[in-house]
Amino acid sequence: MPNNNSSLKNSHIEIAIKTYDASDVSEGYALAYEQVADLAVMLDSIRSKYEKTAEYLQQVYSVPESVFKDLKRLLSITDNMIDENLEFSKAQEDQFQKEYEESQA
Repeated sequence: MPNNNSSLKNSHIEIAIKTYDASDVSEGYALAYEQVADLAVMLDSIRSKYEKTAEYLQQVYSVPESVFKDLKRLLSITDNMIDENLEFSKAQEDQFQKEYEESQA
């Protein structure tokens, strides 16, 4: 049975090192911003359907508005999270883009 230790001593290991600059990081944050912006559009659509459905149920079946309180709260929390993420991603994108431009000067 071969000794694994001796075979490891004779093997050659290459490690590829990738380098990234501020422009690459900026592009990552730009992509994150676009994806979260898409989520915002979807949430707006969900909110619109929710409002129409809640209004219908209240008018036709006399469902009290309090029934929808938790869903309304969750939509609001999600909306706030999206806004915070958009602001953060945009600020990071701008910061790294500025850093990249300064490094190219």
